[in-house]
Amino acid sequence: MPRNCLLTLVLLTGSLTGWTQVFTVSGRITNAQREPLAYVSIQVKELQRGTVTDADGKYELQLEAGKYDLLITMVGYQGRKITLVVDKNITQHLILEAGESSSLSEITVRARTKDRAEEYIRQVIRNKARLLDAIGPYSCEAYIRAIKKDSTARPPKRARPDTSERQTMVRDFNRTAMAEISMKYDQGNGKQVHEERTGVSRRGNPDGLFYLSLTDGDFNLYHNSLHIRKLSAIPFISPVSYSGLLAYRFKTVTTEKENGRKLYTISFRPRQLSSSAMEGELVIEDSTWVIRTASFQLPRFHLPEYDYFEVNQQYQPVGDSAWMITRQTFTYFSKQGKGKVSGQTTVNYHHFELQKTFPKGYFSNEVSATTEEAYKRDSSFWEATRTEPLTPQEVQFIRYKDSIYHATHTKTYLDSLDRLTNKVTWKKIVFMGQLIYNREKDRTWALPTLVGLYQPISFGGARILPSIGYWRTYPNKKTIRVWANLSYGLRNKDLNGSVSVAHMYNPFNRGYVRVSGGREFQAVFAGDAWINQLKRSNVYLNNAIGVAHGLEIANGLFLHTDLDFALRRSVADYKINDKIDSLFGDILKENQAIPFEPYNALYGKIKLAYTPGQRYIREPRQKTILGSDWPTFYALWRKGIPGLLGSKVDFDYLEFGIEQQFALSHAGVSNYSVLTGSFLNQRDLRLVDYKFQRRGDPILWLNPQEAFQSLDSTFPVFRRFYQAHYLHEFNGYLLNKIPLLKKLELREVAGGGFLVAPERNLRYGEVFAGIERVFKWPFAPLAKFKLGVYVVGSVANQFRNPVQFKVGITSWDRINLKWR
Repeated sequence: MPRNCLLTLVLLTGSLTGWTQVFTVSGRITNAQREPLAYVSIQVKELQRGTVTDADGKYELQLEAGKYDLLITMVGYQGRKITLVVDKNITQHLILEAGESSSLSEITVRARTKDRAEEYIRQVIRNKARLLDAIGPYSCEAYIRAIKKDSTARPPKRARPDTSERQTMVRDFNRTAMAEISMKYDQGNGKQVHEERTGVSRRGNPDGLFYLSLTDGDFNLYHNSLHIRKLSAIPFISPVSYSGLLAYRFKTVTTEKENGRKLYTISFRPRQLSSSAMEGELVIEDSTWVIRTASFQLPRFHLPEYDYFEVNQQYQPVGDSAWMITRQTFTYFSKQGKGKVSGQTTVNYHHFELQKTFPKGYFSNEVSATTEEAYKRDSSFWEATRTEPLTPQEVQFIRYKDSIYHATHTKTYLDSLDRLTNKVTWKKIVFMGQLIYNREKDRTWALPTLVGLYQPISFGGARILPSIGYWRTYPNKKTIRVWANLSYGLRNKDLNGSVSVAHMYNPFNRGYVRVSGGREFQAVFAGDAWINQLKRSNVYLNNAIGVAHGLEIANGLFLHTDLDFALRRSVADYKINDKIDSLFGDILKENQAIPFEPYNALYGKIKLAYTPGQRYIREPRQKTILGSDWPTFYALWRKGIPGLLGSKVDFDYLEFGIEQQFALSHAGVSNYSVLTGSFLNQRDLRLVDYKFQRRGDPILWLNPQEAFQSLDSTFPVFRRFYQAHYLHEFNGYLLNKIPLLKKLELREVAGGGFLVAPERNLRYGEVFAGIERVFKWPFAPLAKFKLGVYVVGSVANQFRNPVQFKVGITSWDRINLKWR
């Protein structure tokens, strides 16, 4: 709760009151294991009305002052009655104890059940607390094998395919990738986890392989929700939970006997009410009431990376009274045209140590670690480690890849690949760009395309734009990147250009240094609306040199610094073509550059950002950040430094902000940001250094976490302002409850924001809602985007805006697993 208070303080700026004072009674209801309980009924006895808890176990009631009896009931739990005297806002958290319920709702459900499937599920639910208590904190070892096959690549139409058995095998193996992982896994209380990967083997391109780390997701059906961070932003409801009784329909498929015990195969399917439910079958053992096996599919709607995902699990007894997952297999694929990229990952768990006591401080924010030695394990290590035998085809694949590795890592072969990469062709020269690669030094030169040399639309007319790039990656993962270009204006016969050199000197802590310089046209406000970007008043000539540095100085604590020197010049004397302005009518009327006296500017910037509790995965010389339950706090200082090198600017701008993304269980994902800033010193503040608020675009949807949709104009702010943005992605939580709309696979978003600028006497607020749908790019089906339609309403004390409708496109970032 304390972590969500930040959001509450931002979004709830007041309360609506009528003639009678109304108070809020709210809280969270959990079971004895502190797991949230969804669909708990809270009835106000005196009013004959009430509410139910959401997927995160939270509830809220609006009550007038008085004394009330609250009746709290849920199937499978002992009901409770509490009395509250409401004369202020009350937060009341509750814990329900497992037990038989005699409520009317439970009797009604049983009366409607066609067979005993739901009764069997209830027996498992009643028994699972005992099973989880028997496990406690534990350790185990795990062996993972993942294999991927790509059938999307097609031979050229003119080529005659070689159908011989060997060539078919070679083609299949060249489209196959395989990874093996050996690890030790420790599970403490709650989110306390740590894994040590003792062996890692990769053959082929491992991109797209799932579950190479146990931190990728939790598939244990004995938990109320399945949190799978690598697949979905929202958790899935376990069928073996009281929330699952309301989310699923159960049916007995078969009843068999094994060693004198009955085994019930129970199918479960989502009810129309649920949007985060799965579909599959459980095999349950009579009398012990444990899960023997499980097979289920995740809903495609919530899987940006895959079109199909199935899980198969085996549960076995461990110790005296615990049952654990000992083997699970994931089968998944993504369609691409007539082919698909398919994969299968098998995980074996063994050598369990239950009720383990870990030393104090054992668990930290480092949830996974892999040493360099883990990548150097030989065949004898894997022969002793594999708990899952290789199939004959996998044995052939390993032998083929190993033999290919040795053959393709000879100097002769590598030189031949370099010659192929470096071969000059007309397609590379005209459309693709020419690469010059040196494999021994792992460095690359990149030359521009002929098409890219000509830039027809630019300030002052067409320009010739040659460029060159260079990058190199060292064995220790350090990198250096260089990019340079020249720009010649045909109308004004002027020469611009720039060069940038960046060096990543500490890959683990992301330490970098960057030096840049050049002479370029730049925008006064680069983030302005597109219509303002067309105005010449937004352009000036910048002759600049700068240096930047960044480093994570402690886990979650990042420091970024910049120092730049610029000679800023007006472009009012440049020759331009006024004819193009007529295409936009009055929008570009009097479209002229702003004249001003040339001046020098020296300025610096420091940004310090901290995310408490940042979890991460440690790789040799690299670090993968997983996120945190806490928001990111930052402070930003921009300084105009007068005097040095003839600098005229003299200002200080200070900004503070908070930003966070968090999941509201099955109800979707929220993002918010809050910031405030002010110029502390404006002794010599130039137009380029203003802090601007961007106007909204008439049609295009802007990033709602960075800009407002309906501001009537772009304007600067100099004194203290307050700004906030909030976006919630429901991911079908509401629309999927409507059968017809569920088939359309639509997603809903909503949010809002506010801006308070006292110097302009401006108070602005906006709310918006939208419908989005995911599509695949026609020429790159593995890439996806969201097309959305949005409606925006706003209020302000300085202007009036009508309700606006907008469209927008968001792309899926496969590297960072985010929509952008």
